[in-house]
Amino acid sequence: MKLEREALRHYLDSSFKGEMKSAVWEVLGDDIEDMSVDLNPDTEQKTNILGKTKVTDKGYEPSMSADPYYADPSKKIYPKIREIAMDRLKGDKCKTLMLEVIVEDTSAAKHLAYVQEVLVKPQSYGGDTEGVGFPFNVLEDGARTKGYVTSESLKTDSPVFAEGAIE
Repeated sequence: MKLEREALRHYLDSSFKGEMKSAVWEVLGDDIEDMSVDLNPDTEQKTNILGKTKVTDKGYEPSMSADPYYADPSKKIYPKIREIAMDRLKGDKCKTLMLEVIVEDTSAAKHLAYVQEVLVKPQSYGGDTEGVGFPFNVLEDGARTKGYVTSESLKTDSPVFAEGAIE
């Protein structure tokens, strides 16, 4: 049985403090019909004069686009997205944490999760008659930690991340 798209959730820490203990998670997805992490693999293929092909694998440069993202003052993440765009913030002022959770078995007590340091970069603002838009990209920028969240914490929409393997 295939997983429904809602099984993969992406949260951003709206506090922008970059600390797990003070993270205030908000799930992304309102108004978004299609959102994927683009892995952007960095590989180079060369064929030498002997006719042998060699591939150099330099890893990944993952990014994700939250588009559309409409201004909604009731959302915890909105004031920071607006501030980054309108004040033209850069560097560490755009850095936060992203939590990715994949729910493969809805009856399980714990679900696979990763926390990643990221940069949040709005791409534009304004838009059409649908509303004021602030579409943004999320770019990996630091450590990635594997762990899990409990199903109970997901039910309250306040996921609690723990580092380590699911036991």
